[in-house]
Amino acid sequence: MAKQQSFTEKTGADDTSIGFDYQYYYFLYRLLNLKMGQSVGLEVKDDVHTALDSDFQLLFQLKHTVQKATSGAAIALSELDSDLWKTLHNWAKVISDEVENRKSVASQLAFVKKTEFHLVTNKSESKLNKFLQLVAQFQNGIVSFQEIEQHLKDLLTKSSDQKIKSYISAVMELSDEVLKEFVPRLFVELGEDDVIGLVKRALHEKIIDESKIDAVFARLDSNLREDNFIAIKKGGQVVIKYEEFIKRYRNVFADARSTRLSLPPFKPALPDDIFAQKFIKQLLEIKDLKPDDIESAVEYTTQKMRITRYLEQWLQSGELVIDEVNDLHDEVILRWKNEFKGAFDKCANLTDVVDKALEILKELRRHRFKVAAAELNLELSNGELYYLSEESKIGWHRDWKTT
Repeated sequence: MAKQQSFTEKTGADDTSIGFDYQYYYFLYRLLNLKMGQSVGLEVKDDVHTALDSDFQLLFQLKHTVQKATSGAAIALSELDSDLWKTLHNWAKVISDEVENRKSVASQLAFVKKTEFHLVTNKSESKLNKFLQLVAQFQNGIVSFQEIEQHLKDLLTKSSDQKIKSYISAVMELSDEVLKEFVPRLFVELGEDDVIGLVKRALHEKIIDESKIDAVFARLDSNLREDNFIAIKKGGQVVIKYEEFIKRYRNVFADARSTRLSLPPFKPALPDDIFAQKFIKQLLEIKDLKPDDIESAVEYTTQKMRITRYLEQWLQSGELVIDEVNDLHDEVILRWKNEFKGAFDKCANLTDVVDKALEILKELRRHRFKVAAAELNLELSNGELYYLSEESKIGWHRDWKTT
């Protein structure tokens, strides 16, 4: 017996919400494959469309399912699948749209001849889908149009679903002349489940090093979503030309191709007791930090955790090797030694010691350190200081090793 769903489960994020993401990422994939003079749109002429030039376009309907077959794969696109016939119905209505001055057969033919119609879905192939088999055979000159037409009539009789019957009827309302031009331009792309993978492969083909693809993907995705939101909020449409795409997002690609190290998004999981950390205790000791200054303690901890995480990622991705990381630590320790050695010789009391320690800390906080050929920003450079302090490699107070 099938498990009943609660109202919350029925109205929660399901096939509908993932369908929106499926559509968006396919839009991003098409965007990455644009050439000069071309453009791509999201929910303008169709779910996604690509204008190849001033007189030819590709229309894409995106259909995603979370339903699985017993094999674990997405269910097959059956011959009387609602997704199939709703899509064909939509295109039939677009072709014959009177508002767009396509009432006459001549105007419909002109539209169809400059358009390709693509249904993209993660549903798998069904060997029982005779309609799609006939379409492919007609495109290859194996069967006649009359066989396509007769099969549509058979499907209309075969289906007991009134909605699907209405979809099929809408397709059959197109004139034979228009249908003969429509069917050769109809393409169904099955099994397209990993659209994010498509996007990442497209990035790799743009000469983006494999170690940087995830970071480039995240940055491009974030900026594009925000730009799309702003455009729609202003009442505009999401249509991006090749030249506009290159101008707006070129820095994302330029940065990835540079020698600069990748800086993926970072959300730290802060320790339960921030003030229990060694480096925080050292900052409290020299009065750089007050016991109730949680905001600064969180900021310094985040900086320490960020450089630690990035160094690990750069090693794992191959952007750095271990001796380059060790050289960074050694360089920072040497600079600290140069500042620390003899600094407290003239200190007459504890106040002088604390003042001198603060002076050393402030001086080193101004330094920007290098790892390999890349210069770290101030945030990461400061984080390196806090990391070494936490590891008891450097300190600020004259007696930092014993206090």
